[in-house]
Parts: sequence; C-alpha cells; structure tokens
Amino acid sequence: MENRWGRICVRGLEAVIVACLALMAVLVFGNVVLRYAFDSGIAVSEELSRLLFVWLIFLGAILASVQRAHIGFDALVERLPLAGRKALVLLTGGLMLWACGMFLVGGWKQTQINLENSYPVLGISYGWLYGVALVFGAGMALAIAGNVWQTLRATRAPQLTQDLGDRILEKMPDVAAADKREDTR
Repeated sequence: MENRWGRICVRGLEAVIVACLALMAVLVFGNVVLRYAFDSGIAVSEELSRLLFVWLIFLGAILASVQRAHIGFDALVERLPLAGRKALVLLTGGLMLWACGMFLVGGWKQTQINLENSYPVLGISYGWLYGVALVFGAGMALAIAGNVWQTLRATRAPQLTQDLGDRILEKMPDVAAADKREDTR
C-alpha cells in the first residue's frame, strides 16, 4: 500500500513538473514569436512563466529527494560501519527536517503577508508565489522522513544517493519491454 501511494505521488509530481515546463515553453516561445513577428505579445507570459518556474524548481527538488537523486557527499559515510552510517543519516535527517520546519513557518508568514498583494498583470495573489514554500516544506519533510526511515530499517549498508548511470541501468529493462510491446502492435 505504501509503495502504491508513493508511486502515485511521484507520478503526480512528475505530471505537474512536465505541465509547468510545457506551459513555460509555450508561453515564452509564443511571446518571442509574437513580439518579433507581429510586434505584440502575451501580457501574462512573463509573470506566469516566472511563477511556474518557481513551482517547477521546488517540486523538482522534492522529486529529486524522493528518488535520492540530489548530489551527495558520501565519501566519509561510505567508510563507516552500518551503525555509524545510520547515526549520521539520523543526524542529517533531523537537521534537514528542522530546515523544512523553517520553510513551513517562513512560508506561512510570507504567504499571509502577501495574500492581499497581487501580480500587476496576472491579478492573482502573491500568496501563490510564497505558498510554494509550504508545499516544499511539507513535501520535502515527507521525502526526508521516508528516506531516513528506509535507511534506519536497512539490514545492510544503505545507498544514500543513486548515481545517474545506475538509475539509467535500473530502468533499461522497462524501456526494452516497452519497445517490445510497441513492436508487437
């Protein structure tokens, strides 16, 4: 059950990130074409693409944490025994959860302060900009807590980060199976 909800959340994050990126590309490209070809433009393009970019970055950070794809400096940790690794993961996880708490508190205060202010062209509240800190703080806290829990439950040395090459190799059988399904159609 836990893995199913985790996969649903990851797929949801991926879909929102793709939607943000696609909409940003259409807005910016469309605005450039309209400005240079027709001497006009999309009025909301700049503000909306900036807002989408902020959301994309913070949601991407949550996704990277869930997938353990953030850059990790684990040269020291790799040399420690299992108990030492777990102790350091617990310490760093606690510090990161504290930082997530700071994001939640600061994001809540900034969102409240800026609810009455609105974007000049979009006309929506700046709360949408600062509200990303709330989503990021909660999402990252869940991701960190899950990563720490998995590490503490591990009976052998946990992999704290996952190399891009290893992630590609891990997905290769899925890609090959999808290719075979396409060929049989």
